[in-house]
Amino acid sequence: MEEALAAHLLATAGLTALVGNRVNWNARPQASATPSVVLTRVGGTPDYTMAGASGLVETRVQIDAWGKTYSSAIGVSRAVKTVLSGFSATVGAIMFQGSFLESERQSFEQGSGGEEFHRVSLDFIIWHKET
Repeated sequence: MEEALAAHLLATAGLTALVGNRVNWNARPQASATPSVVLTRVGGTPDYTMAGASGLVETRVQIDAWGKTYSSAIGVSRAVKTVLSGFSATVGAIMFQGSFLESERQSFEQGSGGEEFHRVSLDFIIWHKET
């Protein structure tokens, strides 16, 4: 799921116009440029029926939109929401059956060199299965 989700984001012109190829899992590379996107799989729960595992998984993904200004972080978060809110399609071997924004938060951090970073965190619930 992780590779397919990143590939889908990177295949979207509106988002890549803002972040280029700066879509990473789990951490923003040290000294990397912003704006950027960091995805973190926060949890996942497989679905079961009385006959056993259905193959469907509910995964929570936190998507952080980073920017040196508030407006750049907000712009990236809006682009991510446009791409993923209500998204369903097959990407590679993964069938995304639904992607739903559950929550949104904003924060500000100061880097060790005094630089400022704004972050908008989006929590998506993504239902998916391998095809």
